[in-house]
Amino acid sequence: MFRDLREFIAKCQELGEYKVIEGADWEKEIGVLTEIMASGGNSPLLVFDKVKGYPRGYRVASNLFSSPRRIALGLGLPLNVTGIDLVKALRDKVRAGIKPIPPVTVDSGPVMENVHTGEEVDLFEFPTPRWHELDGGRYIGTGSMGITRDPDEGWVNVGCYRVQIHDKTTATIWMAPSHHGNIIARKYWAKGVGCPVAVTCGQDPTLWAGSNWEPVPWGVCEYDFAGGLRGAPIEVIKGVTTGLPIPATAEIVLEGEIVPPEVETRVEGPFGEWAGYYAAGKREIPAFRVKAILHRNNPIIQGNPSSFLPSVWTLGRHIQKAAVLWDELERQGIPGIKGVWMIEEAAIHSIPVISIEQKYEGHAKQAALIAAGCAATGHQVRFIVVVDEDIDPSNNADVLWALGTRTDPESAIDIIRGLRGDESNPIISPEKKSWGDVGHAAAIILACKPYHWIKQFPRSIKTSPEVVRQVKEKWSSIL
Repeated sequence: MFRDLREFIAKCQELGEYKVIEGADWEKEIGVLTEIMASGGNSPLLVFDKVKGYPRGYRVASNLFSSPRRIALGLGLPLNVTGIDLVKALRDKVRAGIKPIPPVTVDSGPVMENVHTGEEVDLFEFPTPRWHELDGGRYIGTGSMGITRDPDEGWVNVGCYRVQIHDKTTATIWMAPSHHGNIIARKYWAKGVGCPVAVTCGQDPTLWAGSNWEPVPWGVCEYDFAGGLRGAPIEVIKGVTTGLPIPATAEIVLEGEIVPPEVETRVEGPFGEWAGYYAAGKREIPAFRVKAILHRNNPIIQGNPSSFLPSVWTLGRHIQKAAVLWDELERQGIPGIKGVWMIEEAAIHSIPVISIEQKYEGHAKQAALIAAGCAATGHQVRFIVVVDEDIDPSNNADVLWALGTRTDPESAIDIIRGLRGDESNPIISPEKKSWGDVGHAAAIILACKPYHWIKQFPRSIKTSPEVVRQVKEKWSSIL
């Protein structure tokens, strides 16, 4: 595994999955080039250097995990696996148990190479992009982490929250009301004080994966979880103004406080969101007053801007969700699970697909209902699709064939209402948003053979896997 972002980038360069782009404009070109390259599939990791108006060495990295091999690399999985096999590998890692390993505090680290406080603080020191054409500003935090400490319980939360720059010393951090960071901040505000926070803008892949893993329960520090995921403790230093634990090998760290909303707010957004829309618009949120900036020599901004392509802005989060759901189904004693997938092209949260060998009446629907309630897949889900064991859930053609030939719309579709969502959901009407109603509905679609006459269902013309294997072996020279 990797100690920092640089080790990961160096390994990607060694594997031939790396490209340097020099001279791009931070305002119009970095975000567009990121999107164009990712849309072609299996995009190389991009490093932007000599950004317009900035010196060589002040860099931006994007498309870090936009290939199956780099997803596997970042999660410590075999590099030769893809599709369902990649989910299986991560499921096995989860099932084996991720034993928390607490961080260790060290005296110093590379992030201390440059420390700016007071008048030296300048958020515009870095080539922060405007990631999408209609974004309301420059977002230094997309592949970032926000670090806070619960004022009552004392545990440290590390979450992935976006950060917009407003002026040299002021930013905003958007945290949805249900996120742990927001709950912690409100505890401080209720006491009439600001919430101390540190934001990292580039860190090792496993730590970043831990910061947005679903689910890490309330009260469990993501540093501990990430240490378990990595198999070694995260090295942290004590923040210079907040005292919060900060990754010693982070690229850039912003320290300060999120003031109570009655003290100061700034207009955050709009920002292109996970579903591929500007759904939440602008909003007044509390200001993040930056009191210190720490950064390495030749710093790298980690760029994971939201996109309708999850691989642009996550570390295989669709793989994570599928693996956790698969493990949860089996943990609850659901037999016959052959595979689980999140359809990447449908945006990250929308469509889990479960492949199952039906054993009893209601088996398929039971699996679907667990998916609706699972912490990893219940948020923002639109359609939960269950298919038979002969369908590869990671193959969209297979899934569409099952939907088109095995789904009776009259009897095989159910609607579940009142599921957890948020205002980034583009299908919620402005009227509902105005009174704070962001819940939504999801459909369960049983795209599988009816259980009561499954043995009489017409045989498929697809050749059996065994015959396919035999023919492939015989004709391997031409295939």
